Amino acid sequence: MSGMNCPKCGAVLPAEAAYCPSCGTPRSEIDHLLRQAERAVNKALVVGTTVLDRAAKELQPAFDKAVQTLRPAVEAVGKATNDMVVAVTPAAQATVRTAKEVVDKTVAAVRPAVTKATEKTGQAVHKIRERVRSR
Repeated sequence: MSGMNCPKCGAVLPAEAAYCPSCGTPRSEIDHLLRQAERAVNKALVVGTTVLDRAAKELQPAFDKAVQTLRPAVEAVGKATNDMVVAVTPAAQATVRTAKEVVDKTVAAVRPAVTKATEKTGQAVHKIRERVRSR
């Protein structure tokens, strides 16, 4: 029984000691006190487990009722969300189509001007290079 402490005074008990070196309690009394403490802990664990089991059984109907009460609301929210997605999808698709058409028309309208500006810029750069080289 090394590494034990006296349950009366807390002093470290050498394994071979017949008495506590601090308070003199006999080893047999120490062993008896330790057995009593172990039984008390075991009883507390059994009682605690029993109480927790009983509480869980008593609470289960309340949890079941809460689930039953909330289930229709959760299902209604899910259905409403699905209905909203179904209702909004065509409008979203139409918006995307319209935006694409606007972009395509804008690109088609701007492309000739950009191409012309690019050509003019290229010509201007070419003329500037020729002037720089001729100097």
